[in-house]
Amino acid sequence: MNMFKLFLLLFLSLYANAAITIAMAANVQYAMDDIIKEFKKSNNIKIRKVVASSGQLLAQITHGAPYDIFLSANMKYPDFLYKNGFAKTKPKVYAKGSLILWSLKDIDLKNWQNSLINDAKNIAIPNPKIAPYGKAAIEALEKEGIFKKVKKKIIYTQSVSQANQYITSMVVDIGFSSKSVVLSPNLRKKGKWIEIDKRLYNPINQGVIITKYGYKNNRAQSLKFYKFLFSKKAKDIFKKYGYEVE
Repeated sequence: MNMFKLFLLLFLSLYANAAITIAMAANVQYAMDDIIKEFKKSNNIKIRKVVASSGQLLAQITHGAPYDIFLSANMKYPDFLYKNGFAKTKPKVYAKGSLILWSLKDIDLKNWQNSLINDAKNIAIPNPKIAPYGKAAIEALEKEGIFKKVKKKIIYTQSVSQANQYITSMVVDIGFSSKSVVLSPNLRKKGKWIEIDKRLYNPINQGVIITKYGYKNNRAQSLKFYKFLFSKKAKDIFKKYGYEVE
């Protein structure tokens, strides 16, 4: 076997085992499971997932975490990474999220404001400092003029995932989460939920970037997946999970 064939086989072997790591906000993990599955039908690229709040992932990336792509629940964090040299692609909105209120207990959600004040003993909200859906929840409570009335009932969680755990295990009576969560296959039949009026909070524009690390080390694979996020197949999946896409 000549050196060229040996090199070609080595290259193909490395490419076949190529892997990228995607850091994703907790709310989008269920939709991403389906998107990754669809992507892998025509791409032999291994994908590792890291799920946390957007703020936690931001901190990890700025401290050198080897993530190739970052899917945030807002545009603020991708913008920060891009402006400070941690990202190679300009932040782009891949989906717009919706805030919901969710409970597995016998609580009336039609008049959710009164239910939070009079019926709920505790309320799960993702930490608004690091989780955009938590920030949206606080905005909604403040706009309805009930934040001060329910403030002592709030249990802040690290992410949407932890809020979901508190709600589904009934550690709390009720909690705020993402519409994508209650539309996921494993959770769609659990409890009851109501979508919060979008006029009560700022739009949840969710942004994506390819990191400096990803662009340097796994550029071809990262770009393939990045482009797939904006394909019709991916958009249809996002819609299925309650996101708005352009």
